[in-house]
Amino acid sequence: MIRNLVIKLALFSFIVGSQLCVWAHSNTIDTIKITPTFRQVSLYGKADYAISRNDNLTFNQLQKLQWKILDSTISTRNQLADTVLQYWVRFCVGNDFNKDTTLIVKLTEKNQRSILFEQIENRLAIVGQTGFGSKISNLSIDEDYWRIFFPLRKQRHQQFYILIKKYQYNVARQYPQIETLDYAFKEKKEELKAFPASFRNFKLWTAGFYFAVFIYCSLKYIFRRKELAYLYFALAAIFLFIRYSLQVDAIILEVDWLSSINNDFIFLFSFIPQSFFYILFLGEFLKVKESKYIYWFLKFCLAQWCLMIIVALVHFFWPVLSPITKILWTYNAVPFFLLTILLSYHTYVRLNRKQFKFAFIGVVVLATAFLFVVAPRWINVSNLMPSWYHAINRQVDLITLAFAIDTVLFLTTLAYRDRLDEIERNNLKLKNAENEHKILRLQMNPHFIFNCLNSINLYIAQNDSSLASSYLSKFSQLMRLSLVHSRKDKVILFEEITMLKLYLELETMRFKGKLNYVFNVDEDVDVDFIEIPPMLIQPHLENAIWHGLMHKAEGGEIYITVKQNFSEQILEVTIRDNGIGRAKAAELKSKAVEKDKSFGTLITNERIAIFNEKFNADTNVKISDLFSEDGKPNGTLVTINIHLI
Repeated sequence: MIRNLVIKLALFSFIVGSQLCVWAHSNTIDTIKITPTFRQVSLYGKADYAISRNDNLTFNQLQKLQWKILDSTISTRNQLADTVLQYWVRFCVGNDFNKDTTLIVKLTEKNQRSILFEQIENRLAIVGQTGFGSKISNLSIDEDYWRIFFPLRKQRHQQFYILIKKYQYNVARQYPQIETLDYAFKEKKEELKAFPASFRNFKLWTAGFYFAVFIYCSLKYIFRRKELAYLYFALAAIFLFIRYSLQVDAIILEVDWLSSINNDFIFLFSFIPQSFFYILFLGEFLKVKESKYIYWFLKFCLAQWCLMIIVALVHFFWPVLSPITKILWTYNAVPFFLLTILLSYHTYVRLNRKQFKFAFIGVVVLATAFLFVVAPRWINVSNLMPSWYHAINRQVDLITLAFAIDTVLFLTTLAYRDRLDEIERNNLKLKNAENEHKILRLQMNPHFIFNCLNSINLYIAQNDSSLASSYLSKFSQLMRLSLVHSRKDKVILFEEITMLKLYLELETMRFKGKLNYVFNVDEDVDVDFIEIPPMLIQPHLENAIWHGLMHKAEGGEIYITVKQNFSEQILEVTIRDNGIGRAKAAELKSKAVEKDKSFGTLITNERIAIFNEKFNADTNVKISDLFSEDGKPNGTLVTINIHLI
């Protein structure tokens, strides 16, 4: 019996002693000694950690937490769950030197906000802070989201606490390191050798690229097309610019009156409007209304991103995720990924539309990037992927690269589509101009025929059958040439001169010898090769006869000269008459009961304008008055400069 009592007492003593040892270990930690050879040491195995679902910020609250050795037993999936709000690390440093010194604490994983406290008696004093959720002005080291300064006083042992707050989904598992300033500086220098090329410069260039896209699409929308696709793309680009600028502190959007507003908050929040407007752009540009089911799924994606605004606000003001907000927050990009797959099919079946070729490649690149980078996280197989997969994701931001490639391809598509539209508009414009050109030529014929029939009618009234027959023969030849020319944009100069001579012969017969004309064609002019617009000269001959010479009792003369300016490729046709001049003709015209509106000349001017637009030519007509030596009107000079094409 005594033996059993002794055994029970021994067992009780062992249990109590074990518990006392555990209690003692949970409240005391080994001191890290600072020696002359000290450069860097990891807190792995030399510090304690504790996790909490509550917001603990006082020393007494921390003593109630369950502290454990900081080692490999930490399981991110089991212990650092979505319900964990705070992750604490506790360590002690002893400075046996006779002078104060400063060391650096370096975090090992991406974190939202890390705060270093020193225990002074029974309270906590903030030493410094870092992390993407910290304000830039509060960082311990400028532009460093991983390191915190902490001072050590001579001949003192000091206890410190590191508070690591949740970043996006879960708290990051940390094994902090303590470093001397010279070692940290050397390490930082090595980091900067690779960091600008792999991250900072790439992000800055990406931000600048999206700002240029924003300017381009905004100007296109405002000054050119007023098309919603450009507006949506501009809005998506400006939020992408903000997002990538904030990653390298290019923009600071921090306010003192609300601590939650910092670059990290704006960075994550900008993803929502960026995705919203990008989806609107895809729907507008790719014409998803043509496919009812894709159109309704796109609307669902837009509604989902509107809901994400509420989820984001809840997440940042109440970081512990509920099951519903966890699903929405963790898998927010799944509908967008499915939409890219549907849009890939939508554009593939419409590749007969030339502008969709680049768009199809862009959507496929985006879907592939999401499948490669994000999908393994959604189905929790990232840890099963090979080493090269993780190496690629560490070295290259594939999602950013995919968005950049997609943007370039869509801009190319927009430019290509605009070019096709411009060509189509120009073709339509030229077709309309050609039709109008034909209509105007047909409008000249009735006017010309009317004048000729008047002359034939005059001969018949005077019972002069031989002249009427001769006039009718020449008129029939002229009509045949006129009808042939009316179907052509251009005619050979020889044919045009032949028609003009027939017209002048008819008018000479009508004036009964009172009209004389001289046709002078320069020898250098190749009348069998040069082509000009038909019936461009005749209306001015008609004006010279009807308005210049008709009012002179003795009649008059018309001199037609044709020569070529080879240096400027211009055919110069001059028509000079010795009639009463434009001023006297206008005076007689104003007194006439029926005022002639020079219908033929008006139509000719319109035809010249259409001809110039259609052939990018510079054909023009100049009219000047002629005067005798005593200053009296002595006719009119018409100069027609026909641009040879």
